[in-house]
Amino acid sequence: MVDGRQGFLDAVALVLAHEDAIDLVGTARTVRDALARRLVRGCDVIAVGLGDGVRVEDLAAVRDEAPDLRILVMAGPGDDARFADALELGVRGWVSRSDGVNELIAALVDLGEGEAHLPAEPLHILFAAIVARRPQLAERATRSLTHRESEVLACLASGMSRQDIGVALELSDNTVRTYVRRILRKMHVHSAPAAVALARSGGEGGA
Repeated sequence: MVDGRQGFLDAVALVLAHEDAIDLVGTARTVRDALARRLVRGCDVIAVGLGDGVRVEDLAAVRDEAPDLRILVMAGPGDDARFADALELGVRGWVSRSDGVNELIAALVDLGEGEAHLPAEPLHILFAAIVARRPQLAERATRSLTHRESEVLACLASGMSRQDIGVALELSDNTVRTYVRRILRKMHVHSAPAAVALARSGGEGGA
């Protein structure tokens, strides 16, 4: 975990010590320090807090050093403007400092399981802007979905949880998870909110 605030690092380390699903490999005040100490070599996920000497541009060095490492950004006020830049640098998780430690833990677990953890609103704005310039993207993204995958996507767009989808469509949790992964792969996005945003931009997914 990288953050310029030592007090924050110490507090989060205490919380994570009680989380069975997360093993904290180490902490650093800067990305450069984390790379110098080779912390990125021993973990699956790196959480990077922006501000206090840590910039979005620093993430490029993380990507170059460990291309498969999943990057989670802890963003502060005003950092949303760098959301698109972060995605281009390979960021797969984004939480606000104001969201609290529970949201941070949920994001770490999601990334640890190979999923993305990205906020719906910035993604919707971003995809809407992209599709406004290239409307064929949304149609192409949803065209390859099967009927069942389209049903799952429509449920996601209506705000249903994966558990709710399983009940509604009489599917197991594992089956729902498999369908969601197929949808993300076919639509070339990294999260369910991104798939919903792209589908809505094209008039699909129940919007």
